[in-house]
This record gives sequence, structure tokens and C-alpha cells, in this order.
Amino acid sequence: MDAPFTPLSTVPKNASPVLMEVAVLEYPGSLRAAAPVLSELAQRCNRTAAAVKRQGARMLVTRWTLSSRGVQRVAGAELVGDAPPAIVVVPGNEPSWPLAPPDERMLAWLRDCHDGGSVLAGCDEGGLLMAASGVLAGRTVSLPDLARCPSLASTVPSWSQGDRALVDDGDLLSASGVDAWKYLSLRLLARVYGQSVMAEAITQLQLVIPRAVQDDLERFSPNFAHGDRGILKAQRWLHTIAARGVTLQDICDSSGLEPRTLQRRFLKATGLRPIEYCQRLRIAKAQLLLQAGGVVDEVSWAVGYSDQSAFRRLFLRIVGVTPARYRRQIFLQRRGERTRAAVPRDVEEPMRSAA
Repeated sequence: MDAPFTPLSTVPKNASPVLMEVAVLEYPGSLRAAAPVLSELAQRCNRTAAAVKRQGARMLVTRWTLSSRGVQRVAGAELVGDAPPAIVVVPGNEPSWPLAPPDERMLAWLRDCHDGGSVLAGCDEGGLLMAASGVLAGRTVSLPDLARCPSLASTVPSWSQGDRALVDDGDLLSASGVDAWKYLSLRLLARVYGQSVMAEAITQLQLVIPRAVQDDLERFSPNFAHGDRGILKAQRWLHTIAARGVTLQDICDSSGLEPRTLQRRFLKATGLRPIEYCQRLRIAKAQLLLQAGGVVDEVSWAVGYSDQSAFRRLFLRIVGVTPARYRRQIFLQRRGERTRAAVPRDVEEPMRSAA
């Protein structure tokens, strides 16, 4: 699925590319290379998108720091104006630095950005700072050990710790562990440019991505940067419950909109009708369960489909293969990865040369 952050149906044919601001929040001890690395990736993808004449958004990476007047953009205001950033990234901490107690002004800024429609993305300790701001309540996340953030160590978590290195929950992204920054950066590229441009970046950089992470990178990525607060409210509610067992009226109630108004504005904001959006959310959840080893009929029930034939047809239409075949592919790919990992390096290199 190539689901760009800005629906192509909303972009006129001859329109100039829209600049999508991705703000990197720099705090005492944060990774110094975060903004430069993401900016270099953005420039690479901007060139790729221009070469293939792809319409839609272009990423503009900006730096934000905490000053005496609060969190402020270092530069670039003349390009993006006063609107909240489309995406706010909170990088991890430098290994040699202890994570300082978070400044309440920074936490308040994160909450304000989220309330204003920004997608928040946290990497390692950055995810812990997001947790300290309170935006992760009720959500599934990927976070490091709470002991790395003393102010949270005694807190009863209000979120669910996922078992994956990268978790994209729509308006909240989190990544932790080895290569977390790489995976989070690639997922952001997919959210802004679409899957094809992200895949080209992986090829150009000759990156090796584990199959499980590759599946997470390619999963449904909805648009949250449309500015319609009523639709944003509905989207966040749908992501909280994985769109299980909802009706159009339920979505109307969550957004405070009448059915006809909701359907018109939902399509305009996300590029999808409400029912299509819910289907994609539920199939994305099914993919996660199948990757975890779930049995097809049990997964069908878990995501809200009592009719397994309907579930199979929908999965095939969205993913391109049946649920059973998808599950087999995951098993075979992981077995191949384990086999390659077990090959001694002095044997593996000649094999590559021969290939």
C-alpha cells in the first residue's frame, strides 16, 4: 500500500509541492545527529520525488529548542508560517548523557502540538518524554525501560507496551532498541512521501531491514495533517479502539458531526471514506496479529469479522495476498533471516560475491 501523507486527490495537477514541516525537538542531551540525519534523508527523498514527478508533500526538517520564551523554532518560520508542525519528533538521548528531568514547558508544548493536530514521534528516551507529557494514555507504544527516566520510574504506566521495535498508532509513533532512529526515520519518510519513495531510499542507502520491521514500515499510514479538528477527533478515537465494531453513527458521535457532513469532510481530510478507513485500520491490526503467530480464524474474530470469507476477501484486496498466505510468507521470511544470521561471516561473504 502506497499511502502518502497528503492524499493525491486533494493536490491539483500543477500545484507546487506542499512543504510538510517535521520539527525535531532538541533538549539537553538529545542526539546531536538527529536533525542532520533526518534532513539529509529528506533532501534525498525530495530529489527522488522530483525525479519521478511525484505530486504531494515534501519534507522540511526544522529544529526546535527550549529558550527563556518557551519552545521555539530555530529557523525556517518564513517557509512554514505559524501553524503547528505536521510532525514533531522527539529523539533519544546521547548515551553519555543522563536524561535530565523534563521541563514542564516542553511537555506542555508537546501536548499543545498534539491537540493542534501534530503527529508526535518519539525515539527511545524521546518516547519517555512523550509519556511524561501524558499523550500516550491508553495507547500501544514502544518505549525503553522506565528506569531511564527517573521522573517516570515510580509512575503506573497508562499505556500498553508493545512487543515491536516500531509502533505506528496513527497520530503517535514510537520506536526503541537497536536501530530505533533508523526505523522511525524511515517510517516518517513513508508517512510523508509514500511507500515507493521510502523503498527507493532503502535501496539507495543499501539498508538491510528485518522482515518484521519492513512490515511495520509498509503498514497503512493515514493522514493526520489536514487541519480538520472534528475529523482528527474521530480518527484518534478510531485508532484507540482499532475501529473494531464501530458504525457510521459511532464515528459521527465521536466527532460531533452529522453523517453527510462527516462523510464529506472525512473523505476530503484523509482521502478515504469512513468505512474504507476503518477497514484499513482493522486489516493493519490483523497483519500485526498474524505476524505474532495468530491463527487466521482467531485473528478474523479479534479484529471484528465474524464472516471469515468477507475477512479473507478484504485482506486480499488491501494486502494483495490471502491471510493464510501472508502468515506463511512471514514464517518463511523469518526462518530465512534466522538461517542467514547463523551463517559465519567468512562463509557469507563468498556467497554474496558468487551471487
